[in-house]
Amino acid sequence: METHSYVDVAIRNARLADTEGIVDILIHDGRIASIVKSTKTKGSVEIDAHEGLVTSGLVEPHIHLDKALTADRVPAGSIGDLRTRRGLEMAIRATRDIKRTFTVEDVRERAIRAALMASRAGTTALRTHVDVDPIVGLAGIRGVLEAREVCAGLIDIQIVAFPQEGLFCSAGAVDLMREAIKLGADAVGGAPALDDRPQDHVRAVFDLAAEFGLPVDMHVDESDRREDFTLPFVIEAARERRVPNVTVAHISSLSVQTDDVARSTIAALADADVNVVVNPIIVKITRLSELLDAGVSVMFGSDNLRDPFYPLGAANPLGSAIFACQIAALGTPQDLRRVFDAVTINAARMLGFPSLLGVVEGAVADLAVFPSATPEEVVLDQQSPLFVLKGGRVVAMRLAAGSTSFRDYS
Repeated sequence: METHSYVDVAIRNARLADTEGIVDILIHDGRIASIVKSTKTKGSVEIDAHEGLVTSGLVEPHIHLDKALTADRVPAGSIGDLRTRRGLEMAIRATRDIKRTFTVEDVRERAIRAALMASRAGTTALRTHVDVDPIVGLAGIRGVLEAREVCAGLIDIQIVAFPQEGLFCSAGAVDLMREAIKLGADAVGGAPALDDRPQDHVRAVFDLAAEFGLPVDMHVDESDRREDFTLPFVIEAARERRVPNVTVAHISSLSVQTDDVARSTIAALADADVNVVVNPIIVKITRLSELLDAGVSVMFGSDNLRDPFYPLGAANPLGSAIFACQIAALGTPQDLRRVFDAVTINAARMLGFPSLLGVVEGAVADLAVFPSATPEEVVLDQQSPLFVLKGGRVVAMRLAAGSTSFRDYS
């Protein structure tokens, strides 16, 4: 119901998911004041959606801002085929070398640039993994924390403290993780494959999460080998340990397990309410269709952005989602709608971004205005949004020539 004669923003001629017809969306004091069929209420800012879809901002659930935009620092020939375990190991070694040159200022500036790219794609919230280890120390964490402060009016950023060099094969790694958490990390990361004692690694990650009351978000089984299969142990830890939320990324080796093992593991994931981030760009994609069919909470991550692990990318979860659909042969209207929900309201729910749970009256106005008319078309068309709003303020808009203009939040 209309309660204002004048509002901050009025979005005209908009479509909403699961709503028939065209509506006007009125925004005031950073929130959606009303959604009506038509209104004469004026906005200080008037936006014509041209019968395109207005949705909650996209959510990027898995990216590495601290490493972003460093591909040009890698010597030619030092990276192999990233679809293989050997290629992944080469990328880790290359990253180890360039991390020695990272400074807080360097990380901050690249993280801000990457966040701007994400905003251009319609993302208003993201979760980034940031290396914490004896090589880079806390420079990555400090740099991304500063970037988060600079970008506060543009995009919400959650930080995962990520022990890229392991917890037990690097002296002082656990203490560094504690320091990173005290500085402001929002979740505890891990990668069991990086330690010779993968189960102890998992225990240590859950210990830290329990100690600080934080979620767990781990890189798990990023491999195309059947023997690299820590996922069942992680699921068991998620059942036994009291932590707020558990997310696993990659779980690539699930794809090479026997069908019986895969089915039982997927059922266990669903039963334990463990979230899954599918990152399709590296190694082998997991069993995406089976995960969705089993009701597992699935998200799509960009993972790496123009760094030694992946020299391409645009920090766009829709791009990751359509790439995953191509590999996994998903394309029905039902598939496309599930994918759309996975990069919007479902990811927001899984990661704890309450402002992104739908375009409804009273919600925070973190929105993307797409030229496409339906959720399915948004996934298929892969077009940048016409406008992106954060807290009811326009933070990005697409110009006629296709480029994007940004508000200045420096």
